[in-house]
Amino acid sequence: MTITTTEPERTSGPGRPAAAGPSVRWWRRPWVGPLATVAAVFIAYNVPRYLTFDPADSKIPLAPGHAWHYPVLVAHVVFGTVALVTCCLQVWPALRKKHPKVHRISGRLYVLAGVLPGAVAGVAVAMVSPSGLSMQVSTVTTSVLWAGTAIAGIRMARQRRQDEHRRWMVRSFALTLSIIFSRILGVIYDHTILPMPVTQDIPTLIAWGQARAGLASWPGWIIPLLIAEWWLIERGAAARHKARAARRKAAMPS
Repeated sequence: MTITTTEPERTSGPGRPAAAGPSVRWWRRPWVGPLATVAAVFIAYNVPRYLTFDPADSKIPLAPGHAWHYPVLVAHVVFGTVALVTCCLQVWPALRKKHPKVHRISGRLYVLAGVLPGAVAGVAVAMVSPSGLSMQVSTVTTSVLWAGTAIAGIRMARQRRQDEHRRWMVRSFALTLSIIFSRILGVIYDHTILPMPVTQDIPTLIAWGQARAGLASWPGWIIPLLIAEWWLIERGAAARHKARAARRKAAMPS
């Protein structure tokens, strides 16, 4: 499977590939570097604490009475990290153009060693999470959509429907990046509308934690997915506009 955002290769004659078009300059993709930086900072700050395999280091509340919850949570974090790293590789135009084999391998890793096992682990973790019903429903929904968009992308690639394949993978990438956005929202809430209560009352702290988790989780994946859909619509409209302009130009008498 190849995950790509480029157009299929065109031919200039029978059996001969056309010359490659002009390469896209780095300033036309100004989001690639910042995206990789944010992902690297997020991974460096959050992932190492789970690689100690010590439940006391977990930032996510663990489910009492379910000994399997922590190891499955660690697996979810590891698989999610693979998806996040390979997602950044997939959207890197220079890598896709100059090293297509690496691009294909990273695409397979993204789906088979990242999204699919990560989504399964995410559902399992959410089912017994003590973070509240809102967080549970949101996480299960995200995991199902995460796996579903990746599977749809695979099917489109196998059927050689490249445009639809790209669209589904853009949605999948948006859901992959939602983990970062939801964490950013949580920090914003801490300093604005939902600061941590100054109390030692355990039920109050639990209620605050569950409200914070739910309020960060839902917009954390809905907003990136909406942005992805907007980008796909705008990109499609721009492509149709260019196609119409090209047809009008071709129809003009020389």
